[in-house]
Amino acid sequence: MRSHHERYKDCYVAWEGDELKIGNQRLERVWSLAGNIPTIISLANKVTGKEWLTTEETYDWLPGFKEKYAFFHSAFVGTEKLDLTVEADTDDDCGIARKHLRVQVNIAYKDCYVKWIHLIYPETALLRSFIQVTLKDGVTLEERVEQPGDKSVEKAHFKELSDDFQDSYPLESRHAGWKSVEFVDVTDDFDNLLFTRQGLFSRRERRFVKGNLLFVQDHLSKDGLTLIKEGPTPLDYLGGIESDFFIRGMNVCTTGWGFGVNDLNQHRTLSSYGSAVLLWNGDEKEALSTLNNYHNAIHVFNADKDAFIMSNTWGDQSSDGRLSEQFLLDELEASRRTGISFYQIDDGWQNGTTANSVLPGGAWGKGYYKHNPDFWKVNDRRFPNGLEPIVASAKEKGIKLGLWFSPDSIHDFENWEKDSQVLIDLHHQYGIAAFKMDGIEFTSKAGEENLTRLLKNVLQGTAGKVFFNMDVTAGTRSGYYGQLQYGSLFLENRFTGAFGHWPNYFPHCTLRNIWMLSRYYPTYRLQAEFLNVKRNKELYHDDPLAPSVCGIEYAFAITMFANPLAWMEQTGLDDESMAILGRIIPIYRQVQSDILAGHVLPIGEEPSGTGWTGFQSITSNRSGYLLLIKESNSDRVKKYQLWNLQNTTLQLACILGSGIQEAVEVDSEGNAAFQMDGVFKYALYRYQMT
Repeated sequence: MRSHHERYKDCYVAWEGDELKIGNQRLERVWSLAGNIPTIISLANKVTGKEWLTTEETYDWLPGFKEKYAFFHSAFVGTEKLDLTVEADTDDDCGIARKHLRVQVNIAYKDCYVKWIHLIYPETALLRSFIQVTLKDGVTLEERVEQPGDKSVEKAHFKELSDDFQDSYPLESRHAGWKSVEFVDVTDDFDNLLFTRQGLFSRRERRFVKGNLLFVQDHLSKDGLTLIKEGPTPLDYLGGIESDFFIRGMNVCTTGWGFGVNDLNQHRTLSSYGSAVLLWNGDEKEALSTLNNYHNAIHVFNADKDAFIMSNTWGDQSSDGRLSEQFLLDELEASRRTGISFYQIDDGWQNGTTANSVLPGGAWGKGYYKHNPDFWKVNDRRFPNGLEPIVASAKEKGIKLGLWFSPDSIHDFENWEKDSQVLIDLHHQYGIAAFKMDGIEFTSKAGEENLTRLLKNVLQGTAGKVFFNMDVTAGTRSGYYGQLQYGSLFLENRFTGAFGHWPNYFPHCTLRNIWMLSRYYPTYRLQAEFLNVKRNKELYHDDPLAPSVCGIEYAFAITMFANPLAWMEQTGLDDESMAILGRIIPIYRQVQSDILAGHVLPIGEEPSGTGWTGFQSITSNRSGYLLLIKESNSDRVKKYQLWNLQNTTLQLACILGSGIQEAVEVDSEGNAAFQMDGVFKYALYRYQMT
């Protein structure tokens, strides 16, 4: 009888005959390998003893499937299994993730090889899974051409899942509810970035669900599981995907591999989007805490890369028109005065011209090397002395440098190796520590995988000393839960000047987006912009929520629980604004990494421009930080419901802003009353339980 056993800390894999177990001290999942396709046996919470899955025959299981398959795609895994092996080793994803056990199940079929990959992390109730398919040499699968008559005319709510799922959960629970979370990118066009839906499991109901997150809770035991589709938002679906999950009765499937027969025939090897499961017990606090554990497992917080204040001139809408050696030297001097830690040179530093340039005839997104073989050389017209004087000035001032870059999307990023070498060389020659990745356009799953290869190659070629700002403002990209763990998200372009026909920067809208996302996404991986609020005041026509009414200190303060982005030419600031930033940024920088290393959650009301809102960073069971934000309203006192705090007194130390309290009482419901006078005010407190 063939077998394989491997351990790393409390993580283990055990393959004995027809049974595969993967787990740790908190979680264990079991499958049968007896048939041609692995089938579900068990998913257990080892802390509470909860068994989540049932192997019994249930009439609400997927029709047409006799077995409860772990995954299915009729084009790839529908034939007889020829061989199966199991191997395991440790990995840390280029130094980005916590070290974990990587288990690979190799299955040979008639036409292809399947690698079923699982990642299990120490002391964390988390298991991630992926499926990679490789066609055998000489094999070409029969391409599927959809005929008009093939589509059923049945109503949408009667449609069934008949193919293309990468994980399944036939739930044992009889009484349970679900909540889905759908994220939105393409933020140049959308400013409502998160939506939730919820319901009860019902034996007769079937539903296709969009969203990267699906929370499930057993109403009797209070046990919960969180299912994660590691893929793009619905705006970026590829490969015929129409949903992320399918609910049928008491069964859930993670849907959409992301590619089909035609894609695999062309590219020969492709990997599915990821599927992850988290286990927890309790209320929303526990669900969100385990989700935070997931994020900290796939991307370990690193203060050098995850806590910074970056400046980028593009927000003043001069495009590349002002870029020159002297301009950047002046900008760096302004950065020294304000306390900026990272200066990023946007589009225009390079020899090639893009479509966003003030110069005509530029390229965008693809074909850069065809447009100009020396596209990514330093522009010697703008920088006749190269970037060396800029590098020297930044080093003298203790400021790190970043550059804008647009990988070549042509033919599914076929130039990924060439592009990665460009970035590696820029790091070694100039010490560039961050790259803003823009202009990305996926046309197939192969493009996403090649871009991931580019990112990982750069990390390996620079010993992990760089990180990436992944632009999610336009195009077909990876969203929030795709393969983006290698850096932060450049969230949105907002301007006080006309963007289209009107300005689109309002501080309360920026605040609302951070606030909404913070419940489900770590804010240390978000860049949040603040602008020169005194520009273009006339375009706001006496709007009471205009940036100039809020003021630059408030505009900066609302970004403090993310990574603030000075989206402006700092040389355009007046002396008053420069002095304000120069006073508050150095103080904030002393606590920024401590704030962002905590679990940041929203508190107060959803931002609207007229309420009381804010954030809480939980750094331990007894301490953390509060950012209380009073928008435009006349109330002097507001009760906030705080996270993980009841029946206690908090000692408060005001670090910045208009805080006047030295202590506050927290009642049995977690409520605490705070005071602030005026409008567009804030208070950054450090709190400690007595």
